[in-house]
Parts: sequence; C-alpha cells; structure tokens
Amino acid sequence: MAQKMTMADISKQLGISKMTVSRYFNGGYVSEENRIKIDAIVKENHYTPNKFARSIRSQSNIIGFIAPRIESYTTSLVIKGALAAANESNARMLFHATGFSHESERQAVSEFNGLNALGTIVIASKHSIEEPFYKGLENLIFIGKQISDHCCLYYPEQAAITALVSHTIHQLQQQQAPFTAIHYIYDARMLSSRTQLMQTTLAHIAPTLPHSLQALANSEQKEAYQSITLKSNHVYFCATDNIAIRLYRRAKEQHLKIGHDIWVIGIGDYDYSDLLVPSLTTVAFNYYQMGYQAVKKLIKRDSSSCEGQFELKIRESSQFI
Repeated sequence: MAQKMTMADISKQLGISKMTVSRYFNGGYVSEENRIKIDAIVKENHYTPNKFARSIRSQSNIIGFIAPRIESYTTSLVIKGALAAANESNARMLFHATGFSHESERQAVSEFNGLNALGTIVIASKHSIEEPFYKGLENLIFIGKQISDHCCLYYPEQAAITALVSHTIHQLQQQQAPFTAIHYIYDARMLSSRTQLMQTTLAHIAPTLPHSLQALANSEQKEAYQSITLKSNHVYFCATDNIAIRLYRRAKEQHLKIGHDIWVIGIGDYDYSDLLVPSLTTVAFNYYQMGYQAVKKLIKRDSSSCEGQFELKIRESSQFI
C-alpha cells in the first residue's frame, strides 16, 4: 500500500513552506498562484488532511515542547515539572525530540507556531542562540540558555562551575592529594558555553596546573570512551553525570581507584549519582522547577527571564580517600 501523502510532502513537492500549506487547509491567506498549485496536487492525489492534526489547531490550550533528547535524565525532570503545571491549568503538551538536529528544531518551532497554541518551550541547543528565525516569534520560551529578545529560564552555570571547581581543587590541596593535571570531558553536540566557562574557570583557579579539553562525538555511545586513557593523579571534570559514570567503568578497566588514583566530578546530580561507589561529586540544578515555571509563564503571558538555582553535592569521588 502506498504511503499516505502529508502536508510536508506537498510542501516539498511544490517548493513552498509548510506554513503556506497549513494556511490553505485552515482557511488562511494563500496567494492565488499557490492555491492553484495546491488544488491540483490535492485533487491528483485525493489528499485529505489528518483529522487529529486539524483538531489540535482548533484548540488554544496546546503547548509545544522541543528538546534534543526527551529521554535524558535532566530533560525528563524539566518535562515532569512542565506536565505538572500543564495539568493544573488544563493545558495539553505536544513533544518533539530533535536528535540534536538544528533543522529539526527550527522546523518544530515553525510547526508549533502554526498551531493555535499557547506557545512553545525549547530546551536550548547550541544553534538556538544564533537562529535569526526565532527573533520575530512570540510566546517562545527557552530553557537552559540566555537568548536575547526572548523569555529565558537559564541555569546559573558560571556560579555553579566556579563553586564546583574551586571547592574540588581547594579540598584536594588541603588533603595533600598528589594531583598533577585537570581535564574536562564533554559532548560536542551540547551547548559550548559550559565548555568555555569550564576552560576559563580552570585557568583562573588552577593557573599552574596543565589542563585539557576532550570532546566526545556522542557521549551516549560506549565506543566514544575507548579513546579516553585515564591517567593516575589526574582530575576529571565531566559535562554531565552520565559522562562521569562512564568514566567509572573506564577507571575499573584501567585498574584505577577513583578517590585515590584519580578524581571524577560530574554535573547534573542524577538520581543514582549518590549510589555509586565512591559516590559522585556533582552539582544539582532545579530542573523540575524550570519546566514548571516555563508553562506558568506561557499561560500568564509573562515574558520576563529568570535565573535558576544550584546546589553543590560534595561526595567521595572528589576527595583523597
């Protein structure tokens, strides 16, 4: 059976935007030239629009939610907060995972913007900051990064990273740990601002120690960690707890003891980070509250930006045991 044609197919075949096709089916303005083109392809293919897609366009309680990964731990907490606020306000949420694709993010924002929706929440990617298409859009909230001319709920990463690095280095120095170098390991697909902050902070707090940055093409793939050779008496800061947890396995494979031979620190404070042996030092952000606040701001039409909160979780992995 042939696959059913979609609005996206019509858009691609005619070389016009999906917004134009959507307006055609929803009674909006379309130029006579484009209307004739769409009429022809609709009749030729006996196309009928998706009833569900049309029904949600008639609802004003829809909130779009866009993220690189829906299944990530931190994003799941943001979603839980957003859903709690949406349920309180009888709003419905539609989710889209971009897979770190900038085009997918932009397309999803465009499609949600075309709905009769309350607005769209975006977990900011490294591309969101420079996307000119977003500048003229209203009812768009970004989480995780400050973006000019938009409502943003952002994490206090500079203060958090400074506190985390400062406490770790000073504590190891007080304990007379024999550390000789510092590394930062991150996922190349994620926001580059955290990497820049870490690099600046390391240079400021430990200027006499050599430090390096190592990017992983995809931190979710086990193969990415095979290129990492851990070295005794080195400190490893990680962009996420997930990366830090992977280093626990590498340390075991290389017969290195965390807390004695090397030191590993994460960012994120996952549910199981304190259950590791040794327990993982990290920093927690208020992810749930950010999701909750984002939905409430859309509903109240509050476009003011605000900074989140953080809490250091000093545990065993950053101590000289």
